[in-house]
Amino acid sequence: MINMYKAGVLSLTTILFWAISNIFLRYCLLEHGCNQFAIACSNALFCGLAMIALGNHKMNVWKIVTNYQTWVFGSLQIFRNLFMIMAFVYVSSTQANLLSNIEIVFSVLFAWMLFKRKPGEIDIAAMLLIVFGCFILLAGLPFDIMVKVSVFVALSSFLNVLRTIIAEVYDDNKASLSIKDRLSMTGWIMFVSGITFIIVAALLAFIVSYVPPSVKDALPFLNMLPAPAEYVAPNNVLCGLINGVCFYAISMYCYLYAVSLSNSEYFMMYRSTQAVFTYAVELLVSSFTALPFLPLTANDWLAAVTIILSSACMVLMRTPRGEKLKREVKRMFCHTE
Repeated sequence: MINMYKAGVLSLTTILFWAISNIFLRYCLLEHGCNQFAIACSNALFCGLAMIALGNHKMNVWKIVTNYQTWVFGSLQIFRNLFMIMAFVYVSSTQANLLSNIEIVFSVLFAWMLFKRKPGEIDIAAMLLIVFGCFILLAGLPFDIMVKVSVFVALSSFLNVLRTIIAEVYDDNKASLSIKDRLSMTGWIMFVSGITFIIVAALLAFIVSYVPPSVKDALPFLNMLPAPAEYVAPNNVLCGLINGVCFYAISMYCYLYAVSLSNSEYFMMYRSTQAVFTYAVELLVSSFTALPFLPLTANDWLAAVTIILSSACMVLMRTPRGEKLKREVKRMFCHTE
């Protein structure tokens, strides 16, 4: 039980630093013209370097690098960040985080399919309310923005759930790891994935530069790849360095530790409160910087309350008090019959 409370504290710490990281990335994107893919990769790279520097230098690096789960986790990590950063172009960080609570629905469904952890009646009702809240939020956006944001957030959320499941079953992500060992493990995961994607994406961009314009017009996603020079551009490097070292390294350490102590659904329940943290940070930052703050409308507030309360209900049902409440409700209904 102590582990679950500890996992709760670590989950909330993760969420706070994710909120700060999201605001900072949106600021870099809008105010400094950073490239989405380049900053996502440099963020992972510098986050990994910072954690490796603080970790156990005698750890078996080869075991981590040759573990296929390292590459799967790292790939999901970078693409998850990329799609979320792309959503920041069209909506505020708070709105994007509210919509990303669809992760909870994905998480419960995946846990049911993969780990046979069947959701209860309350879980199903809460998930339906979360979907309804997301629909309310999207309905208030212009159609073209609604489509883009829906796609980007859905992809980001789906990949984040897969990432959390990988973190739960990751062979080397044990609750008994020391602080330095966990720093090294997480750091090498982030570093190898970041440096690999920078190299692969730069090579692809170089090849695409020789592709005929007609092919690029037929395959518009090719234009999303940044030029190799983007990866060493001062704005992308500096912003990735600051975010990776100051915010993302802390969040990734707490994130993997929290999941090792609990499970993917438990973490996702706490993850539902991220919009609250993000709204507070976004409001504060916009007061001191040129970052545009998009105030929430009445529909946004309705969606926020629906999503957050539904998610909080699911968290409550996984605590000892919630389990006791469920038993009492079942006993009451059985007695009534």
